[in-house]
Amino acid sequence: MSAHHRIRAVVFVVALGAAAPVLAQRVVDLGHPLAVTDPSWTGDRVFQRKGNDGGGYVGGAFSSDEHFGTHLDAPAHFGGAWTVDRIPVDRLVRPGICINVTGKPEDYQITVDDVKAFEARNGVIPEGSIVLFATGWDVRWPDQKKYMNDRGGVKHFPGVHPDAAAYLARDRKVAGLGIDTPSVDYGPSAKFETHNLTMRLNVFHIENAARLTSLPPRGFTVVVAPINLAGGSGGPTRLFALLP
Repeated sequence: MSAHHRIRAVVFVVALGAAAPVLAQRVVDLGHPLAVTDPSWTGDRVFQRKGNDGGGYVGGAFSSDEHFGTHLDAPAHFGGAWTVDRIPVDRLVRPGICINVTGKPEDYQITVDDVKAFEARNGVIPEGSIVLFATGWDVRWPDQKKYMNDRGGVKHFPGVHPDAAAYLARDRKVAGLGIDTPSVDYGPSAKFETHNLTMRLNVFHIENAARLTSLPPRGFTVVVAPINLAGGSGGPTRLFALLP
């Protein structure tokens, strides 16, 4: 099935305390389906699934790390107040912003200047929105070696500089950040500064997203649907964009 589906349905988006009807004509799947062979942070097999033909029906069982595949980092992952099940659901369906930074070096950190240049072209990023960063790194999925790009124990991939994250979390008060790389912190980071800064402000993250380069700069809605783990620090997530 294609990741792009044309529909005609009214979706009520709860944002900033008000419900606004959005006529979605296209739904874009922004995630990877979970598979045993997908990349993991450590390189270990952290996802398992066993199918079961029960005689007349098909079932199965799976187990997974919380931070595997296209997944959500709940704020509690790095010092915030909310576990997955505690994130207010209205924060998971929000206006979307897509900042495209394709063509940058592998260890590029998205800067405040990148964000402000986006705003100069497309208008101020609204409070409460979900900001997605399209780097194009997802073309390396699902090759563990190419995607994690580990050399000598150090990973190499683009991420968000803490200063840019602070601008979005504090000045623009966004609800979430998403990226099509393994982490919002760039690969060589050892202290996860962007995680520590944003999550203490209850900004969630989506990592290992897909097809972000297909999105317009704004004018769409993001739907984040994580597995609802009680007490979870994160979880595999369905991620969609609703485009008019």
